[in-house]
Amino acid sequence: MPRPPAAAAIRAATSFLHAGRSGVVLAYHDILPDSADVYQYAVTESTFLHQLDIVAGLGLRPVTLSEFTDHLLAGDASGLAAVVFDDALVGVHRYAMPHLGDRGIPWTLLPVTDHPGVRPRWWSEAARTMSRAEIGEALEAGATLCGHTANHVSLPDVAPRVALDELTRSRNILSEWAGSEVRELCYPFGHQNADVRALAARAGYRVGYSFTNGRSHPRTDPFAQPRMAMHEGLRTKAWLTTLLRPHLTWPKVRDLRDHAREAGR
Repeated sequence: MPRPPAAAAIRAATSFLHAGRSGVVLAYHDILPDSADVYQYAVTESTFLHQLDIVAGLGLRPVTLSEFTDHLLAGDASGLAAVVFDDALVGVHRYAMPHLGDRGIPWTLLPVTDHPGVRPRWWSEAARTMSRAEIGEALEAGATLCGHTANHVSLPDVAPRVALDELTRSRNILSEWAGSEVRELCYPFGHQNADVRALAARAGYRVGYSFTNGRSHPRTDPFAQPRMAMHEGLRTKAWLTTLLRPHLTWPKVRDLRDHAREAGR
């Protein structure tokens, strides 16, 4: 029997994944012009557009992280893709925002609330974060906001009172900026543990996303959800393989800070 055409195989795999109740959160950081030197987790403008083309080609529906979470907590995020940008870096404003508007793609921005318009101390390769005015422009362009703390700290490494302040204060500020309550959180560096998860719930969040690669599934702990770490190497074959990889084949989310210690780093 002849092998089915690639398009037919992709359609079959996509139909299977759409029936599995899991969805994907695409975790971007910086977007760079094609002429720039690419650093870890940065993506050039053309690669970013290529990745979005493949998402669209597979029939995945882009949604804000808030809408994605609504479906996830209701028990079915199948067929959904949330496009999010950690740290609100200025490259997103310059090289991603215009395309997202042109394509009508909902998206979510993760500002570090105490550090607008500055060189981020946690991300030395980046030019700077968005200014408060640029964040406002993103909101006017249709972006939604998500919590990412006030100072981009590793939450398991600070005292509980400090972690709670980072979580609560940033959520309150973002809710004020957005004009609506922000209840989604992405942990800085993906670092979280049982204590941090409990603090996130206490701070008023309803979900916490890590930085472990995987598909988000309703059966997973809402405060230990995975995302897809986007980078320049995710082009055609690698990106298709990543998007079509079934939920159960991905590793479980774990405390990445503990993993680093175990590895001797």
